[in-house]
Amino acid sequence: METHSWNNLPLEWRRPGLADTTLASTAWYLLHVQPQVPESTAATAALVILRCVRFRNPTGGRR
Repeated sequence: METHSWNNLPLEWRRPGLADTTLASTAWYLLHVQPQVPESTAATAALVILRCVRFRNPTGGRR
């Protein structure tokens, strides 16, 4: 994945790979078809699984 960092923010944007996209799409669909799961929950879970936005340590070290 290609990493893009914003100025002094502890966030990184990474382009999702094919595997991440497939897993997120499958999770969204499986949650979407369940009548008791709200659409916002399905979409939020898919975004988390997609792993596009990551938090990083502002000092640049590992956690």
